[in-house]
Amino acid sequence: MLKVVLAFLILFFTPKVFSQTAQSDSTKPGIYYFKTDEKVTVKGYFKNTKRHKIWTWYNADGNFSKQIKYKQGKQIWIIYYEKNKPWLKIDRYGKRHIIRACDCREGG
Repeated sequence: MLKVVLAFLILFFTPKVFSQTAQSDSTKPGIYYFKTDEKVTVKGYFKNTKRHKIWTWYNADGNFSKQIKYKQGKQIWIIYYEKNKPWLKIDRYGKRHIIRACDCREGG
């Protein structure tokens, strides 16, 4: 239970901290990659210094962690993945849509 909560907190809060600094770091339009240990951990696209299109976060295994679609810096939706399969979508209004059941949800 504790591992599930910690994993959720890391996946949920780490990209937000990164995104707050990275969003204003690129003045050039185009594809953006962030690498750690020669592995891509975040891939996305900037347009007019704002996040645009689909941004993808990868976990240490190289599998999808989540994807967020942006339109001119505004978040449209988020999809969370477990073992490269989507399990939860959150729309721009915060409404949660369970795509499939998994063991990765908060609380088990």
